[in-house]
Amino acid sequence: MKGKILIAVPTFENIKPECFKSIYNLINPKDYLLYFDYVKGYDCARARNEIAKRAIEYNFDYVLMIDSDVNVPRQTVNKLLECETDIALGWYYKKRTTTDQTVIFDFGKDYTDKNMIYGETLLKTNDPFEIKGGGLGIALINVNVFKKMPYPYFKYVIYDNDTVLSEDLYFCTEARKYGMNIKCNPDVKGNHIYEVSV
Repeated sequence: MKGKILIAVPTFENIKPECFKSIYNLINPKDYLLYFDYVKGYDCARARNEIAKRAIEYNFDYVLMIDSDVNVPRQTVNKLLECETDIALGWYYKKRTTTDQTVIFDFGKDYTDKNMIYGETLLKTNDPFEIKGGGLGIALINVNVFKKMPYPYFKYVIYDNDTVLSEDLYFCTEARKYGMNIKCNPDVKGNHIYEVSV
C-alpha cells in the first residue's frame, strides 16, 4: 500500500447530489485506500481546518478537498497524484462567470484578474505546471504540508481597504512561504453546480 487519502467536503449546509455522485464515481488509484468524510455547519475556513486536523490525527497521507458545489472528473485522484507536488489543484470556472474567469492564479503581485489564468489558456495546456495559488474546490494536499505550517492553516484576511483574502488563497500564500510547491493539472476540470433562481 502506498497510503491513505481522505476525500473531504467542507460544507456549510449540504453536499449537492451531483458532487456526491462524482465523488462516488472516482477511480481509485492503485495502492491507495480512499476514505470519505465531510465537515458541516462551519464557515469554509473553519471546516478546512477541521479537515486538516482529522487528516493528521488519523495518519492520512493526503487529503483531497472537494467543494460541495463542484463535481469532479473520474480521474481526479490519479491526475492530481501525477503532479508529484505538495499541493495539486484542479480547476473550474468561477461561479456564474461570463468572462472565462477561473480560480487559478499565476505568479504576480496579488490574486487579481490580471494574474488569473483564464479557462481558454487552461483548456489548451496539457501538462501540470507550477502556480502561485488558487481555489481549493479540487485540491489534493500532502498531509505533511499541515505538519510544517502553523495552525490555523486557513483563515480570512480583511485588509484596510475592505478587500478580503479568501481562506484558500491565504493558505496558498502561507504554504509558499514554507517552501511548498503548488501545481495545477489542467486535465482536472470540475464544474461548478448552482441553481438558477427564476
